[in-house]
Amino acid sequence: MAESEEALQLKRRARRRLVGAVALVTFVVIILPLVLDKEPGPAGPPLSVQIPNQESGGFNTRVAPPAARAPEKKAGIASVNTEPPAPKAAAPTTKAEPAPVREAAKVPEKTDELRAQAALSDQAWVVTLDAFSDKKNVKQLRTKLSAAGVKSYTEPVKTSKGELTRVRAGPFASKEAAERARAKLEAMGLKPGAVASR
Repeated sequence: MAESEEALQLKRRARRRLVGAVALVTFVVIILPLVLDKEPGPAGPPLSVQIPNQESGGFNTRVAPPAARAPEKKAGIASVNTEPPAPKAAAPTTKAEPAPVREAAKVPEKTDELRAQAALSDQAWVVTLDAFSDKKNVKQLRTKLSAAGVKSYTEPVKTSKGELTRVRAGPFASKEAAERARAKLEAMGLKPGAVASR
């Protein structure tokens, strides 16, 4: 009888396992797809679009009348004096001072024009120096270069580390001039990069 009781217990365990497996398979096959396959409902009310037939006739457009505009006031422009001021005879001593100021103002414009022309030309050569994230370092290097008589310019560069400012010497009209500037930079104790065409 001991064997029959053990056999009955094994049969009961097997039935429980079978019932559990059937319940689990039923859950997976029927319930899970219902839960996971929910389609979202419509976002809003359905739209209806009506397109007229081509045979129904021409399309009539409605033109709205232009809105009446208020007249614009030009008080700011009317108050501006377009005539040059009359010269005063009482101040002849101040005429000597404005002339040097104007000359000093014109000199940077010419150098800026020369730099712009050299930068735009196809034959511009530059010497790569360094790239900095700190503006103080850029200013120190450019001050050192201008004190040595080497023209320079900066370019913003975006990298993975953030935005850097690249300092380059030049632009120079020829490769030989750029090479001479590179040698001068090495003599100053700097470590210039290669000469490159711009």
